[in-house]
Amino acid sequence: MNTRFDAPRSCGSLLLDISDSSTVILITTMKKALATERRRKRMGLRASEHKLTLLSLYFVTMIMRASFYVTIAVIQSMYYLGGNMTDWHVAAVLAIYPLAELTSVSFFGSYSDKIGRRPVFVSSLFITALAALLFALTPFPELTLVFAALFGIGAASKVSTTLSMIADCSAETNRARLMGYYDLSTLMGLAGGYGLGIILLQFGFPADLILIGAASACAISGVISFFGVQETCVIKQEEMSITGLLGEVARDRRIQLMLPVYIPIISLYGIVIGNAEKILEHHFTLDAYDLIILFAMLGVALIAGIITMGHLSDHLEKRRPFIVVGLIGFGILAYLLVANAETFESLWAIWPVLPALGFISGAFPPAAMAYLTDVSEEDKRGSTMGIYSIFFGS
Repeated sequence: MNTRFDAPRSCGSLLLDISDSSTVILITTMKKALATERRRKRMGLRASEHKLTLLSLYFVTMIMRASFYVTIAVIQSMYYLGGNMTDWHVAAVLAIYPLAELTSVSFFGSYSDKIGRRPVFVSSLFITALAALLFALTPFPELTLVFAALFGIGAASKVSTTLSMIADCSAETNRARLMGYYDLSTLMGLAGGYGLGIILLQFGFPADLILIGAASACAISGVISFFGVQETCVIKQEEMSITGLLGEVARDRRIQLMLPVYIPIISLYGIVIGNAEKILEHHFTLDAYDLIILFAMLGVALIAGIITMGHLSDHLEKRRPFIVVGLIGFGILAYLLVANAETFESLWAIWPVLPALGFISGAFPPAAMAYLTDVSEEDKRGSTMGIYSIFFGS
Protein backbone atom coordinates (compact mmCIF):
# COMPACT_ATOMS: atom_id res chain seq x y z
CA MET A 1 0.00 0.00 0.00
CA ASN A 2 1.40 3.36 -1.03
CA THR A 3 0.87 6.16 1.44
CA ARG A 4 1.67 9.73 0.39
CA PHE A 5 2.69 12.31 2.94
CA ASP A 6 2.69 16.08 2.17
CA ALA A 7 5.82 17.98 3.02
CA PRO A 8 5.59 20.25 6.07
CA ARG A 9 4.50 23.80 5.18
CA SER A 10 6.63 26.77 6.12
CA CYS A 11 5.54 29.16 8.89
CA GLY A 12 5.43 32.03 6.38
CA SER A 13 3.04 30.16 4.09
CA LEU A 14 0.81 29.26 7.03
CA LEU A 15 0.67 32.87 8.23
CA LEU A 16 -0.18 34.01 4.69
CA ASP A 17 -3.12 31.58 4.53
CA ILE A 18 -4.37 32.75 7.92
CA SER A 19 -4.07 36.37 6.78
CA ASP A 20 -6.02 35.60 3.58
CA SER A 21 -8.73 33.84 5.58
CA SER A 22 -9.00 36.79 7.97
CA THR A 23 -9.33 39.16 5.02
CA VAL A 24 -12.12 37.07 3.49
CA ILE A 25 -13.96 36.93 6.82
CA LEU A 26 -13.55 40.70 7.26
CA ILE A 27 -14.84 41.43 3.75
CA THR A 28 -17.82 39.08 4.26
CA THR A 29 -18.63 40.73 7.59
CA MET A 30 -18.43 44.19 6.01
CA LYS A 31 -20.73 43.14 3.17
CA LYS A 32 -23.27 41.80 5.65
CA ALA A 33 -23.04 45.01 7.67
CA LEU A 34 -23.57 47.12 4.54
CA ALA A 35 -26.55 44.99 3.51
CA THR A 36 -28.01 45.34 6.99
CA GLU A 37 -27.49 49.10 6.85
CA ARG A 38 -29.22 49.29 3.45
CA ARG A 39 -32.18 47.33 4.84
CA ARG A 40 -32.18 49.58 7.88
CA LYS A 41 -32.30 52.67 5.66
CA ARG A 42 -35.22 51.24 3.68
CA MET A 43 -37.09 50.05 6.75
CA GLY A 44 -40.61 51.43 6.94
CA LEU A 45 -44.03 50.12 7.81
CA ARG A 46 -43.79 47.08 5.50
CA ALA A 47 -40.47 45.98 6.96
CA SER A 48 -41.40 46.59 10.59
CA GLU A 49 -41.70 43.58 12.86
CA HIS A 50 -44.67 45.38 14.47
CA LYS A 51 -46.54 45.69 11.17
CA LEU A 52 -49.86 44.20 12.38
CA THR A 53 -49.86 46.29 15.55
CA LEU A 54 -49.06 49.48 13.62
CA LEU A 55 -51.70 48.85 10.96
CA SER A 56 -54.27 48.19 13.69
CA LEU A 57 -53.24 51.39 15.48
CA TYR A 58 -53.60 53.51 12.34
CA PHE A 59 -56.94 51.99 11.37
CA VAL A 60 -58.36 52.25 14.88
CA THR A 61 -57.12 55.85 15.19
CA MET A 62 -58.90 56.82 11.98
CA ILE A 63 -62.16 55.16 13.07
CA MET A 64 -62.00 56.60 16.58
CA ARG A 65 -61.26 60.12 15.34
CA ALA A 66 -64.03 59.88 12.76
CA SER A 67 -66.50 58.72 15.43
CA PHE A 68 -65.34 61.51 17.71
CA TYR A 69 -65.80 64.29 15.14
CA VAL A 70 -69.08 62.88 13.84
CA THR A 71 -70.31 63.27 17.41
CA ILE A 72 -68.96 66.82 17.65
CA ALA A 73 -70.63 67.78 14.34
CA VAL A 74 -73.99 66.41 15.54
CA ILE A 75 -73.82 68.06 18.97
CA GLN A 76 -73.10 71.44 17.37
CA SER A 77 -76.08 71.16 15.03
CA MET A 78 -79.62 72.39 15.61
CA TYR A 79 -80.91 68.84 15.08
CA TYR A 80 -79.46 67.44 18.31
CA LEU A 81 -82.02 67.03 21.14
CA GLY A 82 -84.66 68.61 18.95
CA GLY A 83 -82.89 71.96 19.04
CA ASN A 84 -83.00 72.16 22.86
CA MET A 85 -79.23 72.56 23.12
CA THR A 86 -78.61 76.26 23.73
CA ASP A 87 -75.46 78.03 22.62
CA TRP A 88 -74.34 77.94 26.25
CA HIS A 89 -74.72 74.15 26.41
CA VAL A 90 -72.76 73.67 23.18
CA ALA A 91 -70.02 76.01 24.34
CA ALA A 92 -69.82 74.21 27.70
CA VAL A 93 -69.55 70.79 26.03
CA LEU A 94 -66.82 72.02 23.70
CA ALA A 95 -64.94 73.48 26.68
CA ILE A 96 -65.33 70.59 29.13
CA TYR A 97 -64.12 67.72 26.95
CA PRO A 98 -60.71 69.29 26.11
CA LEU A 99 -60.38 70.41 29.75
CA ALA A 100 -60.98 66.83 30.91
CA GLU A 101 -58.47 65.63 28.33
CA LEU A 102 -55.81 68.12 29.41
CA THR A 103 -56.14 67.31 33.11
CA SER A 104 -55.93 63.54 32.64
CA VAL A 105 -53.67 62.95 29.62
CA SER A 106 -50.40 63.13 31.55
CA PHE A 107 -51.73 60.65 34.10
CA PHE A 108 -52.68 58.11 31.43
CA GLY A 109 -49.34 58.58 29.67
CA SER A 110 -47.39 57.89 32.86
CA TYR A 111 -49.76 55.10 33.86
CA SER A 112 -49.04 53.36 30.55
CA ASP A 113 -45.33 53.53 31.41
CA LYS A 114 -46.16 51.74 34.64
CA ILE A 115 -48.64 49.01 33.62
CA GLY A 116 -48.25 48.86 29.82
CA ARG A 117 -49.87 50.61 26.86
CA ARG A 118 -52.37 48.02 25.64
CA PRO A 119 -54.80 47.94 28.62
CA VAL A 120 -55.09 51.74 28.66
CA PHE A 121 -55.40 51.93 24.86
CA VAL A 122 -58.14 49.31 24.53
CA SER A 123 -60.10 50.77 27.45
CA SER A 124 -59.98 54.24 25.88
CA LEU A 125 -61.93 53.09 22.83
CA PHE A 126 -64.76 51.61 24.88
CA ILE A 127 -64.86 54.74 27.07
CA THR A 128 -65.25 56.89 23.95
CA ALA A 129 -67.91 54.54 22.55
CA LEU A 130 -69.84 54.76 25.83
CA ALA A 131 -69.69 58.56 25.77
CA ALA A 132 -71.03 58.72 22.19
CA LEU A 133 -73.83 56.29 23.08
CA LEU A 134 -74.83 58.33 26.14
CA PHE A 135 -74.96 61.46 23.98
CA ALA A 136 -77.45 59.61 21.77
CA LEU A 137 -79.64 58.32 24.61
CA THR A 138 -79.88 61.31 26.95
CA PRO A 139 -82.98 63.55 26.82
CA PHE A 140 -81.43 66.21 29.07
CA PRO A 141 -78.99 68.87 27.81
CA GLU A 142 -77.43 69.18 31.28
CA LEU A 143 -76.18 65.58 31.22
CA THR A 144 -74.18 66.26 28.08
CA LEU A 145 -71.66 68.11 30.26
CA VAL A 146 -70.92 64.88 32.16
CA PHE A 147 -70.64 62.91 28.92
CA ALA A 148 -68.28 65.55 27.52
CA ALA A 149 -65.93 64.91 30.46
CA LEU A 150 -66.11 61.17 29.73
CA PHE A 151 -65.31 61.95 26.10
CA GLY A 152 -62.24 63.89 27.21
CA ILE A 153 -61.00 61.04 29.40
CA GLY A 154 -61.37 58.61 26.50
CA ALA A 155 -59.46 60.95 24.19
CA ALA A 156 -56.69 61.49 26.76
CA SER A 157 -56.05 57.79 27.31
CA LYS A 158 -56.19 57.13 23.57
CA VAL A 159 -53.81 59.86 22.37
CA SER A 160 -51.04 59.36 24.92
CA THR A 161 -50.94 55.57 24.50
CA THR A 162 -51.17 55.60 20.69
CA LEU A 163 -48.22 57.96 20.33
CA SER A 164 -46.23 55.94 22.88
CA MET A 165 -46.94 52.65 21.10
CA ILE A 166 -45.86 54.03 17.73
CA ALA A 167 -42.72 55.41 19.39
CA ASP A 168 -42.06 51.98 20.92
CA CYS A 169 -42.38 50.31 17.51
CA SER A 170 -40.13 52.79 15.70
CA ALA A 171 -36.41 53.28 15.18
CA GLU A 172 -34.53 56.45 14.26
CA THR A 173 -34.51 55.35 10.62
CA ASN A 174 -38.30 55.01 10.22
CA ARG A 175 -39.70 57.14 13.03
CA ALA A 176 -40.81 60.14 10.96
CA ARG A 177 -42.58 57.88 8.48
CA LEU A 178 -44.45 55.98 11.16
CA MET A 179 -45.43 59.20 12.95
CA GLY A 180 -46.49 60.64 9.60
CA TYR A 181 -48.85 57.72 9.03
CA TYR A 182 -50.36 58.41 12.45
CA ASP A 183 -50.88 62.06 11.50
CA LEU A 184 -52.55 60.93 8.28
CA SER A 185 -54.93 58.60 10.08
CA THR A 186 -55.79 61.39 12.53
CA LEU A 187 -56.30 63.91 9.72
CA MET A 188 -58.47 61.53 7.70
CA GLY A 189 -60.56 60.73 10.76
CA LEU A 190 -60.98 64.40 11.66
CA ALA A 191 -61.89 65.63 8.18
CA GLY A 192 -63.87 62.53 7.25
CA GLY A 193 -65.77 62.36 10.53
CA TYR A 194 -66.70 66.02 10.73
CA GLY A 195 -67.62 66.16 7.05
CA LEU A 196 -69.59 62.91 7.27
CA GLY A 197 -71.55 64.20 10.25
CA ILE A 198 -72.54 67.38 8.38
CA ILE A 199 -73.45 65.47 5.20
CA LEU A 200 -75.56 62.87 7.05
CA LEU A 201 -77.46 65.65 8.80
CA GLN A 202 -78.06 67.41 5.48
CA PHE A 203 -79.41 64.16 4.03
CA GLY A 204 -81.91 64.01 6.90
CA PHE A 205 -80.48 61.20 9.04
CA PRO A 206 -81.69 61.45 12.67
CA ALA A 207 -79.06 62.84 15.03
CA ASP A 208 -79.55 59.99 17.53
CA LEU A 209 -79.03 57.37 14.82
CA ILE A 210 -75.79 59.05 13.69
CA LEU A 211 -74.50 59.08 17.28
CA ILE A 212 -75.37 55.40 17.78
CA GLY A 213 -73.49 54.63 14.57
CA ALA A 214 -70.46 56.56 15.86
CA ALA A 215 -70.59 54.68 19.17
CA SER A 216 -70.84 51.34 17.36
CA ALA A 217 -67.86 52.15 15.13
CA CYS A 218 -65.79 53.10 18.17
CA ALA A 219 -66.77 49.89 19.99
CA ILE A 220 -65.85 47.81 16.93
CA SER A 221 -62.46 49.53 16.82
CA GLY A 222 -62.04 48.52 20.47
CA VAL A 223 -62.64 44.88 19.56
CA ILE A 224 -60.18 45.15 16.65
CA SER A 225 -57.52 46.63 18.92
CA PHE A 226 -58.09 43.91 21.54
CA PHE A 227 -57.15 41.23 19.01
CA GLY A 228 -54.84 43.16 16.66
CA VAL A 229 -52.73 45.34 18.95
CA GLN A 230 -49.90 43.78 20.96
CA GLU A 231 -48.16 45.22 24.00
CA THR A 232 -45.17 47.35 22.99
CA CYS A 233 -43.88 48.54 26.37
CA VAL A 234 -41.32 46.54 28.35
CA ILE A 235 -42.61 46.93 31.91
CA LYS A 236 -39.89 47.30 34.51
CA GLN A 237 -40.25 45.49 37.80
CA GLU A 238 -39.27 48.37 40.09
CA GLU A 239 -42.03 50.62 41.39
CA MET A 240 -42.28 53.93 39.54
CA SER A 241 -43.95 57.09 40.82
CA ILE A 242 -46.24 58.70 38.24
CA THR A 243 -45.53 62.19 39.59
CA GLY A 244 -41.81 61.42 39.57
CA LEU A 245 -41.98 60.33 35.94
CA LEU A 246 -43.84 63.49 34.95
CA GLY A 247 -41.43 65.72 36.84
CA GLU A 248 -38.38 64.09 35.28
CA VAL A 249 -39.77 64.48 31.77
CA ALA A 250 -40.91 68.07 32.33
CA ARG A 251 -37.40 69.03 33.49
CA ASP A 252 -35.80 67.70 30.30
CA ARG A 253 -34.36 70.78 28.58
CA ARG A 254 -34.63 69.22 25.11
CA ILE A 255 -38.38 68.84 25.57
CA GLN A 256 -38.66 72.35 27.05
CA LEU A 257 -36.98 73.76 23.94
CA MET A 258 -39.79 72.33 21.81
CA LEU A 259 -42.32 74.67 23.46
CA PRO A 260 -41.39 77.76 21.38
CA VAL A 261 -42.00 75.59 18.31
CA TYR A 262 -45.24 73.96 19.40
CA ILE A 263 -46.99 77.00 20.88
CA PRO A 264 -47.23 78.97 17.58
CA ILE A 265 -48.09 75.92 15.48
CA ILE A 266 -50.79 74.86 17.93
CA SER A 267 -52.20 78.39 18.08
CA LEU A 268 -52.34 78.54 14.29
CA TYR A 269 -53.95 75.10 14.23
CA GLY A 270 -56.69 76.28 16.59
CA ILE A 271 -57.32 79.43 14.54
CA VAL A 272 -57.56 77.41 11.31
CA ILE A 273 -59.97 74.88 12.86
CA GLY A 274 -62.17 77.68 14.21
CA ASN A 275 -62.29 79.49 10.87
CA ALA A 276 -62.73 76.24 8.93
CA GLU A 277 -65.97 75.76 10.86
CA LYS A 278 -67.05 79.27 9.85
CA ILE A 279 -66.16 78.54 6.21
CA LEU A 280 -68.15 75.30 6.23
CA GLU A 281 -71.18 76.91 7.88
CA HIS A 282 -71.33 79.92 5.56
CA HIS A 283 -70.06 78.55 2.26
CA PHE A 284 -70.43 74.76 2.21
CA THR A 285 -73.32 72.97 0.52
CA LEU A 286 -73.43 69.74 -1.44
CA ASP A 287 -73.53 71.87 -4.62
CA ALA A 288 -70.48 73.99 -3.72
CA TYR A 289 -68.19 72.16 -6.12
CA ASP A 290 -65.58 74.93 -6.21
CA LEU A 291 -65.15 74.80 -2.43
CA ILE A 292 -65.00 70.99 -2.45
CA ILE A 293 -62.32 71.05 -5.17
CA LEU A 294 -60.27 73.66 -3.30
CA PHE A 295 -60.36 71.70 -0.04
CA ALA A 296 -59.63 68.46 -1.91
CA MET A 297 -56.52 69.96 -3.55
CA LEU A 298 -55.33 71.23 -0.18
CA GLY A 299 -56.00 67.89 1.52
CA VAL A 300 -54.25 65.80 -1.16
CA ALA A 301 -51.22 68.12 -1.09
CA LEU A 302 -51.01 67.90 2.70
CA ILE A 303 -51.20 64.09 2.61
CA ALA A 304 -48.51 63.94 -0.08
CA GLY A 305 -46.36 66.34 1.95
CA ILE A 306 -46.62 64.29 5.15
CA ILE A 307 -45.66 61.07 3.35
CA THR A 308 -42.84 62.59 1.28
CA MET A 309 -41.34 64.74 4.02
CA GLY A 310 -41.50 61.88 6.51
CA HIS A 311 -39.49 59.68 4.15
CA LEU A 312 -36.98 62.47 3.50
CA SER A 313 -36.55 63.18 7.20
CA ASP A 314 -35.73 59.52 7.85
CA HIS A 315 -33.51 59.18 4.77
CA LEU A 316 -31.48 62.30 5.56
CA GLU A 317 -31.64 61.64 9.31
CA LYS A 318 -32.61 65.27 9.88
CA ARG A 319 -35.50 66.66 11.93
CA ARG A 320 -34.95 70.37 12.57
CA PRO A 321 -34.86 71.63 8.94
CA PHE A 322 -38.19 69.91 8.27
CA ILE A 323 -39.68 71.33 11.48
CA VAL A 324 -38.66 74.89 10.50
CA VAL A 325 -39.79 74.61 6.86
CA GLY A 326 -43.11 73.04 7.85
CA LEU A 327 -43.71 75.72 10.48
CA ILE A 328 -43.14 78.52 7.96
CA GLY A 329 -45.37 76.86 5.34
CA PHE A 330 -48.19 76.26 7.79
CA GLY A 331 -47.94 79.83 9.10
CA ILE A 332 -48.41 81.30 5.62
CA LEU A 333 -51.22 78.85 4.84
CA ALA A 334 -53.00 79.66 8.11
CA TYR A 335 -52.78 83.39 7.37
CA LEU A 336 -54.31 82.96 3.90
CA LEU A 337 -57.16 80.77 5.17
CA VAL A 338 -58.02 82.98 8.14
CA ALA A 339 -57.66 86.28 6.26
CA ASN A 340 -60.05 85.05 3.54
CA ALA A 341 -62.56 83.22 5.75
CA GLU A 342 -65.35 85.67 4.88
CA THR A 343 -64.62 85.71 1.13
CA PHE A 344 -63.19 82.25 0.68
CA GLU A 345 -63.89 82.16 -3.07
CA SER A 346 -61.27 84.88 -3.60
CA LEU A 347 -58.56 82.28 -2.94
CA TRP A 348 -59.18 80.94 -6.45
CA ALA A 349 -57.05 83.85 -7.69
CA ILE A 350 -53.99 82.22 -6.09
CA TRP A 351 -55.14 78.58 -6.11
CA PRO A 352 -51.73 77.04 -7.08
CA VAL A 353 -50.25 78.50 -3.88
CA LEU A 354 -52.59 76.53 -1.59
CA PRO A 355 -51.52 72.98 -2.53
CA ALA A 356 -47.87 74.10 -2.57
CA LEU A 357 -48.18 75.44 0.97
CA GLY A 358 -50.13 72.33 2.00
CA PHE A 359 -47.30 70.14 0.73
CA ILE A 360 -44.68 72.20 2.59
CA SER A 361 -46.78 72.18 5.77
CA GLY A 362 -46.67 68.39 5.69
CA ALA A 363 -43.01 68.56 6.73
CA PHE A 364 -43.81 69.61 10.29
CA PRO A 365 -45.94 66.84 11.88
CA PRO A 366 -43.79 63.74 11.19
CA ALA A 367 -40.46 65.48 11.89
CA ALA A 368 -41.68 67.13 15.10
CA MET A 369 -43.14 63.93 16.52
CA ALA A 370 -40.05 61.97 15.49
CA TYR A 371 -37.79 64.49 17.22
CA LEU A 372 -39.87 64.31 20.38
CA THR A 373 -39.48 60.53 20.35
CA ASP A 374 -35.75 60.79 19.58
CA VAL A 375 -35.12 62.80 22.75
CA SER A 376 -37.43 60.77 25.00
CA GLU A 377 -36.24 57.86 27.12
CA GLU A 378 -37.72 54.47 26.32
CA ASP A 379 -39.18 53.87 29.78
CA LYS A 380 -40.68 57.39 29.97
CA ARG A 381 -42.29 57.72 26.53
CA GLY A 382 -45.82 57.64 27.90
CA SER A 383 -45.02 60.54 30.22
CA THR A 384 -43.32 62.42 27.38
CA MET A 385 -46.30 62.00 25.06
CA GLY A 386 -48.66 62.92 27.88
CA ILE A 387 -46.87 66.22 28.49
CA TYR A 388 -46.73 66.87 24.73
CA SER A 389 -50.49 66.26 24.53
CA ILE A 390 -51.10 68.85 27.25
CA PHE A 391 -49.53 71.57 25.11
CA PHE A 392 -51.09 70.31 21.89
CA GLY A 393 -54.54 70.06 23.48
CA SER A 394 -54.28 73.56 24.94
